[in-house]
Amino acid sequence: MIDKKKTKHRDENLRNEATEKVVEELRARIEELNTVKERLDDSYLRLAAEYDNYKKRQTKNFGEMVSAARDTIILKVLDILDNFERVLESSEEPPSVESIVEGVNLIHKQFHDMLVSENIVSVCEVGDRFDPSIHEAIALVPSDEDENRVVDLMQKGYRCGDRLIRPARVLVSGPRDDEENLGNNVEDNK
Repeated sequence: MIDKKKTKHRDENLRNEATEKVVEELRARIEELNTVKERLDDSYLRLAAEYDNYKKRQTKNFGEMVSAARDTIILKVLDILDNFERVLESSEEPPSVESIVEGVNLIHKQFHDMLVSENIVSVCEVGDRFDPSIHEAIALVPSDEDENRVVDLMQKGYRCGDRLIRPARVLVSGPRDDEENLGNNVEDNK
């Protein structure tokens, strides 16, 4: 019986030692995982801060690019404004109509050249087929010509590359109302 107690006690001690060993291994593993977690948390916070700084830099760079582009356009417009002022301050008292017309034509050409240099072109000519993606119809005009054609240009439209800046405001040809037939139909109905 004593042997049974000793054996039981020894078995219990072995189990306790094995349990303690497993518990120690688990504690070590938990400590190791906590260290890895802290490193990952630190890496995540650094990446989040770097990304936030990147977004701020990109926003600042974009703003600077927009400002630089705006400044370039403004300088070109100021050159044109200077030419207007030269026309208005011409040395002739009073300026001749010819000199004013010549000055206005030169300024118009300068404006046109500036738009072309910025890749801005007009999108519509009289006679073009009406296209609602680039035209804004102001009115439908009765016409003997083909229907859905631009018959008059009220305001030019412009595009920059593939992007429409402003649609052209146009009058569009439509079917002619035949007033004589209307009159005949009214008389026929009497």
